[in-house]
Amino acid sequence: ALVCFYKFGDSLVASLVGPFMRDFGLSKEAIALMKGTVGSVTSLAGAALGGWLAFRLGRRATLLACGLLQSASLLFYLAVAAGLGGLDLLWAGTVAEHLLGSMATVALFTLMMDASDPTHAGTDYTLLACAVVVAMGLASFTGAAVADAAGYATSMALGFVLSVAGTLT
Repeated sequence: ALVCFYKFGDSLVASLVGPFMRDFGLSKEAIALMKGTVGSVTSLAGAALGGWLAFRLGRRATLLACGLLQSASLLFYLAVAAGLGGLDLLWAGTVAEHLLGSMATVALFTLMMDASDPTHAGTDYTLLACAVVVAMGLASFTGAAVADAAGYATSMALGFVLSVAGTLT
């Protein structure tokens, strides 16, 4: 359950960010800069920081802390979708979600490695990774369906709530 739900809320919101930015009025170039360039760099930094934290704080503590931080990062997008902020808040959300989401992903993948039986670790890890991918696909579909029916703010609020719930699973 943890492997499936830990990234569900984050994935729900992340799948909407590109369309949301376009609907917000950003150009394709601005979106590419924010999500592509800055997002990629901050994701790499988050992966390194997540690995360091898992080593220093322990895997479970890092999983909880990074999961809650990942959840909090979604509040930037929710605020913008609710009309409470502008481009600066969207930039902050992009940096925070990529940085903190990558930290959480590393923590989750480390736990998945721990859960893999050494006699067939490759198979175990692959099955767990597949469960994450399936859950992320379902989250993307759910996010699109909710956003289409009730708007970005509602969908992002749902993603935040599910992200916290997935962390506390």
